[in-house]
Amino acid sequence: MLGKQHHPSDAVDTSYVDDICMVQMSTTVSRANTLLEERTECHLRNGIRFSLTFAKPKTELLYCLPLNSKKKNKSLSSHPPLRIINTTISAKRQIKYLGVFIDESLTFIHHTTMAAGRGYKILGSLSFLYHRSCGIPVHIAHHLAMTAILHAMFWASLAWWTDTPAVSAMLSVTYNTVARWISSLPLNTSTTNLITLAHLPPMAAYLDYLSLQYAICPHFLPTHHILGPARSQPNTYSNLPGLHHLYNLSKHLVQGKLLDPTMMSTVPGVTKITSPNPDKTTQPQ
Repeated sequence: MLGKQHHPSDAVDTSYVDDICMVQMSTTVSRANTLLEERTECHLRNGIRFSLTFAKPKTELLYCLPLNSKKKNKSLSSHPPLRIINTTISAKRQIKYLGVFIDESLTFIHHTTMAAGRGYKILGSLSFLYHRSCGIPVHIAHHLAMTAILHAMFWASLAWWTDTPAVSAMLSVTYNTVARWISSLPLNTSTTNLITLAHLPPMAAYLDYLSLQYAICPHFLPTHHILGPARSQPNTYSNLPGLHHLYNLSKHLVQGKLLDPTMMSTVPGVTKITSPNPDKTTQPQ
């Protein structure tokens, strides 16, 4: 909820709530629906106290199902709808939240398809800037690719990048096309030479770098900050994937306490080599 003071002082303040997301877990779908309806109606009542009106027709409903769930093959009409104050909200296969398309199994394949199409669209609008004959130089094309095309393609990648074959394959086609536009190399050029001569990083390494760059930021935030570090829950399995694994890895990177591979030699008769940089305990400044 945001408030803004206006001038003159007798003007009415403006407050609004935007993009609210509520997640509900339960043993059954019907129970989850009941709890979600109660929570949503509570939000609506609280909004009346602050003269805030929620756009109920814009509300979307998504059921998250495992990939091997039998309910994935059923029609959406078989899922119970959400009823909020005389408004019925039907379930969808995917929803868009803060620019990211979230599907029911969190595969993000639909978002990857849209991201690749967005990259092609921007590349098409820049294709007239052909730099080899009488257009822009190569370094300008590289700058446009990094700041305009790839920035739009990889928007919020830390939320949807999973490095699965389906996601990587869709993005790689567009990524290689951008590299070919930068370098003006023929179609029979190998992918390795294409990426190298276009001065682009490997796509998977670049996306991993963006995720890790974000994970380092919470280490320097106050503990009470809303974007504070993610921690594993004691009531769940410790080996489950999640942000806490990325946080633990980045913690060792920030504190300089990564395991030294030169001290792990198990080959008999081979002397272990001491690391040239033994000072690995520097605390973040």
